[in-house]
Amino acid sequence: MMKNNSASKASIEDFRDRVAQSLGPASGVLINLIDVLAIGPRPASPVELTLSPLWGYQWSSLYTGISRASKELAETIEDDDWLQQLRKERLDWLASQPSASPCPATGKWRVRIMDASDYPRPKTETVKLGYVHGASGMHRGHGLSLLCERVGEGSWTLPLEIGWIPPKSHPIPYGVAQLEEFVKRHGWALDQALAVDAQYTCEPFLKPVQGLGIPVLGRVASNRVFFLPPPSYSGFGRPPVRGRKIKLNDAGRLPPIDAREEWKLDDGRRVEVSRWNDVRMRKWPPQALQLYRVIEYKADGQPRYKRPLWLIFVAAPSQEACPTPREAEAIYDERFSVEHSVRFFKGDLGLTCGQFNGPEAEGRVQVWVEMVATAFWFLWVLRELARAESEKLPGWWRSGKLTPGAVRRLAVGLLLGLGWSKPNPKTRGKSLGRAKGTSFEPRERFKAYRKAAQ
Repeated sequence: MMKNNSASKASIEDFRDRVAQSLGPASGVLINLIDVLAIGPRPASPVELTLSPLWGYQWSSLYTGISRASKELAETIEDDDWLQQLRKERLDWLASQPSASPCPATGKWRVRIMDASDYPRPKTETVKLGYVHGASGMHRGHGLSLLCERVGEGSWTLPLEIGWIPPKSHPIPYGVAQLEEFVKRHGWALDQALAVDAQYTCEPFLKPVQGLGIPVLGRVASNRVFFLPPPSYSGFGRPPVRGRKIKLNDAGRLPPIDAREEWKLDDGRRVEVSRWNDVRMRKWPPQALQLYRVIEYKADGQPRYKRPLWLIFVAAPSQEACPTPREAEAIYDERFSVEHSVRFFKGDLGLTCGQFNGPEAEGRVQVWVEMVATAFWFLWVLRELARAESEKLPGWWRSGKLTPGAVRRLAVGLLLGLGWSKPNPKTRGKSLGRAKGTSFEPRERFKAYRKAAQ
């Protein structure tokens, strides 16, 4: 136990050093912000974090630090800046840690997830906004594109990147550009499957991502249409491009099954997964896809859901193996963890509480969401120390599960046990303020941009 405890402390110090060295401008304020975000309380606005007894600066230093950091961001995602360095240091730290699959059913496959989320801005008029889709429907705000990696059970899905989607852009082209830059900087292993939801399982996303060498598994709507491979050329007329049509909602038009697995769950339910090895899309007929059908039955033998779950898998160009039916179901099941993680980001860590205004709001929002993401990483780092000191945990921790919320409640004690203390900066005196007679032009107002359907 002492050996694990020492290893955990060394890992925490290594992670904090990597983060602090990569933060660039206002690093002292930003590392203090990450600590306070990881500890709590739930903020309704960034300024509430300065009320924490662990905050070591004046309240205005928080906004000054975020503003200074935002001015050092690159104009495009292709350029290098301190944000790219921070993401690289986090990935390098993760690669140095012993890894184990959080779900043995995925087999050799490691799971990364891409998803889009909303950043509501219901009242502001001084920032360029669009209408984004959220849990409550379409509303004004920013769009966020998340690329995450599955590292543990429950909600432990680490955000590798959280990108700010421009109002006139769409999650699909932005997600493709985000993955292009990620692969260029960090590479992509063939055993890392990208799990996506139904909006990403279309040719404009799948074709360029498959060209990057990324295997993709995602859900498709139950009314989609696919095709069999084209038959051999008869010698007359135009060669066929597609074969017979397959309607997913018409079981009578499905071809013979190529592979099938079924297994029972502990509560008596049964899961049946079928696979078809070579199907084609309407707008991408040369590419062979694997199609999966997942049906879950109740203990009495009746289907649990009205319609089955349909999945497709697109292998990388140099890849021959595809997931078995059970592995495919487990890979997509891991995708749901990002929903719980985003809920924790927004509800507990305050992902969307930074309502910054003015012409520099875009950069400040990007800095804010990246600090929230790093705070979640920090909770994952503290998790190992909490596990090593499990015999000292309080009485309320009865479930034995080190969820993000549980680690956050334990974070203060863990940090104090490491000898951590809040910063004690020297004051620089009182500012002279603005010169007498200074006036400012009113901020420009914008109308929310409505995107056309893709």
